[in-house]
Amino acid sequence: MLLIDTTTLKKGKLAAALLLSAGLLGFSAGTATALNARDAQAVVTVLEKLAAETGGSVYYDEDAAQEWFEIDDESSQLIPAAGFTQSSWKEAFDQTMTGFIATIPQVELEQMINVFMEKIGELGKMTPQQKQEATEALRAEMGKFDAIREAGARYQDIVSPYAQRLRKISLQK
Repeated sequence: MLLIDTTTLKKGKLAAALLLSAGLLGFSAGTATALNARDAQAVVTVLEKLAAETGGSVYYDEDAAQEWFEIDDESSQLIPAAGFTQSSWKEAFDQTMTGFIATIPQVELEQMINVFMEKIGELGKMTPQQKQEATEALRAEMGKFDAIREAGARYQDIVSPYAQRLRKISLQK
């Protein structure tokens, strides 16, 4: 079961929240160094702790690494303790999350999209126009899935051992 963070919804990011909670929006393909198992494990461990601290779900988009960095900077400072700088965190986070997305079978991604489309219709506080806009935005973003999966394919084997842990903090609650 997928969970949508209502705080994010209230900020007017409906379509993004739907996609982000599944880790499916935007990515940064250009990276300087390759992800290694130590960094992937550290990213997952930090995210687990931050998700528990905040009560939020881990999501992925081009700004998510920075947002998690800022959250951590204001609280426990787990990221620097794990040996990351702000830029190395973004790189490792992006590579870990795209690798995670690459581990999700295509059929499952399509099922998630269908669930998201249904959720849009069920949200009672949205006007019909808002529902339509959110649905259209979601459909527009679906074209990015292949590119995200392609970018993450090179990290899939490294991230695969952590996929279940990432699922618990991003896809299921």
